[in-house]
Amino acid sequence: MKPNLNQRLAIYLIGALIALLMLPNLIWFAHTSGPIVWIQALAVPLLLLLFLFAFCGRWPWIACLLLTPFALLAPLETFFVAQYHHPTSSEVMATLFATNPRETREYLGAAMIPLAFCLLTALALPLVAAWMSWRSGFRWGHKTREWLLVIALMTPLVIAVSSIVAAKGNVRDSVRTMSSTLSTLLDSVEPGYPFGIFQRMIVYHEQMKEVRADAAKLAAFRFNAHRDVHSNEREIYVLVIGESSRRDHWQLFGYNRSTNPELANTPNLIPIGHMITSWPESIMAIPLILTRKPITSMSPVFGEASILRAMHEAGFETYWISNQLPLGKFDSPVATYAYEADHVQWLNHASWTAPGSYDEDLVQPLRDAINSSNRDLFIVLHMMGSHLSYDYRYPASFKRFYPTFSDKNSPVPQGERLRNSYDNTILYTDHVLAQIIGALRETEAATALWFESDHGETLPTPTCSHAGHGLGSRYDFQIPALFWYSNAYAALHPQRIRILHQNANKLTLSADTFESIADMAGINFPSHDETRSLFSSRWLYRPRIVNPLWQTDYDKSVFGKGCEIVLPPSTSKAVVDGQHRD
Repeated sequence: MKPNLNQRLAIYLIGALIALLMLPNLIWFAHTSGPIVWIQALAVPLLLLLFLFAFCGRWPWIACLLLTPFALLAPLETFFVAQYHHPTSSEVMATLFATNPRETREYLGAAMIPLAFCLLTALALPLVAAWMSWRSGFRWGHKTREWLLVIALMTPLVIAVSSIVAAKGNVRDSVRTMSSTLSTLLDSVEPGYPFGIFQRMIVYHEQMKEVRADAAKLAAFRFNAHRDVHSNEREIYVLVIGESSRRDHWQLFGYNRSTNPELANTPNLIPIGHMITSWPESIMAIPLILTRKPITSMSPVFGEASILRAMHEAGFETYWISNQLPLGKFDSPVATYAYEADHVQWLNHASWTAPGSYDEDLVQPLRDAINSSNRDLFIVLHMMGSHLSYDYRYPASFKRFYPTFSDKNSPVPQGERLRNSYDNTILYTDHVLAQIIGALRETEAATALWFESDHGETLPTPTCSHAGHGLGSRYDFQIPALFWYSNAYAALHPQRIRILHQNANKLTLSADTFESIADMAGINFPSHDETRSLFSSRWLYRPRIVNPLWQTDYDKSVFGKGCEIVLPPSTSKAVVDGQHRD
């Protein structure tokens, strides 16, 4: 029987609803094509939508109502994908859930009013489609519905049976293979819209549960910190954690390119000349900056609270303002410490593999924090820095070294283009740090800033094709660090500055940072170890143990050929390139 006019209208409305729900996937596919994205963005979401309507074939209005929340959210997902070229994720959701109304207004900007109109339209569409389907008595009675149901139900079963048949070994191995295959099939659902939202929410809930549990373990910890001397000046201290920045690409530390033109001309700046980290990845390196975790510990978690807790006990109002993500395999352990702060802000809504907020977005929240009260402040700013992909980390105006990696048609070798892109990230970090210092200089308070990168970065060379970090090369461990102070700070604490000048070029570790910041801010506690503070004349050198694939003393190490992997001193000369030179 041919459908009447009202039934045809119901079909058109259902078609429009499916198109709305597929719109984020279509935009994602337009920016990132390929067979895997074709499956995740187009095939799987469309088949699942059709299966839902086939399952509710006698009552299509029920399917419309079930899809109403997703239709309402579809314009937001579309806006996000159009801006960042990838779907939302559990990590992105964590950032969005932590965003306050003012930040939302700033993020949406001029798009807020058109987007609000789109949300209302998107909400009306499934409701009108449901009402028209019910009123017209529309049913999906064609045989295609039955075939679609059979295909949808049989596909997982056929895949499971096939994996069991193809598996080698005993029954346990077959079950494990089947489980892995079905898990892979389920993973193909997560990136797509709308059904992937369920998995993202589950992952978000599980990760947040872990973060809260880890934070709860630290809640009772106390340093019993206090300030030895209370000045009449307001005091503001800032710790800036960089990302993937290698020291030998900084002009301040002898690089032959002008990558630090602003910092090089900034008064009251003390470079820390020979600092290394003990770990070549953030999950292990950042806790060494924030806590007193032993450098040889193989766990990212530690049973003590961070410097944020000590500063809070000493009377500072604390902030954590991050341009990274709050959740994820490599981010959640760091977020545990972030939530010790009185105020927490997550600015970045993009994944590592896509364009996102630039680090300059940290400056206004810093100014807002300074102006929010007259209290003494301790503020941690966490940068995106120089993390891959490098060309996503700086605005076009900082493309000073070129051609870059994104210039695909350039005849310049890829390694040289990648180096240019990387140097542009350092140039931009220089600018952002200068802006942060400018914001501190504008205040009448005694202010100081400590910057260091979590770890360095390996770049391709004629003998090494690797790019990124975690490899364990010498460049993964060599990090830039510096200290800046205001004139008011200098007037209050000339002794601290004099001692830091004496220690600045010694062989130091990121594990010295916790105690150094405590002395920088003039706080003390019963277990405070001045022999680890660069502001103390009692500072002592300790073996600088690093952890590539093994633990070895960096200052006695040798470097392998090719990528210059840090090796124990007993390594055969057949595999090394020469003795250590910092």
